[in-house]
Amino acid sequence: MEQHEAIGLAIAKIVRERSKIGQLTLPEEILTELTGQNLMKSENSDQKSQFGDALKQAIEKNEDLREISGRDGTLRYYSAQSLSETYARILIQRQENPLLLMAEIVRENSAIYPRPVPLDIFRESPFDLTEEEILDCLKEMAQQKEYQDIAQTMTSIGTLFLYSTEHLDSDYASSLAEWLDVGQSNNP
Repeated sequence: MEQHEAIGLAIAKIVRERSKIGQLTLPEEILTELTGQNLMKSENSDQKSQFGDALKQAIEKNEDLREISGRDGTLRYYSAQSLSETYARILIQRQENPLLLMAEIVRENSAIYPRPVPLDIFRESPFDLTEEEILDCLKEMAQQKEYQDIAQTMTSIGTLFLYSTEHLDSDYASSLAEWLDVGQSNNP
């Protein structure tokens, strides 16, 4: 097997393995792995050009490998065998702007389904926000004009839900939250 083919196979393996554990892969991370496997030497400018070509070919040859970019234009890679595009976008937004991520999830749920979102959902995968991050986001939302449509309602058992006033009125959001949190479990 020639060196170029070995590099392509290694790239695919790196991206797939990271995708299996729910992570996106930056080009620099791939290059670091290839350097560690002695398939490339990162300090050589010819090698960096060769790496760019090998990465592009690996993406073209392997249908499951996908490229995705964030708002800042930084490219990341993932395998569609393990991650969906939606999941990959959530991972990017979580890194770039968790406040915007929370708001978009709340707005989407309010508009499409329509339903409020329990605040606890942001502690779970793929969001994995800490209690402190969530509370910081809520404080910022309350202070920033572009998030004034994000409102809160609490159920009778104390669960906090978020909804968008652009898509749900407060009474309807409250009754939906109560049904989701209390009513469904008490009505088999």
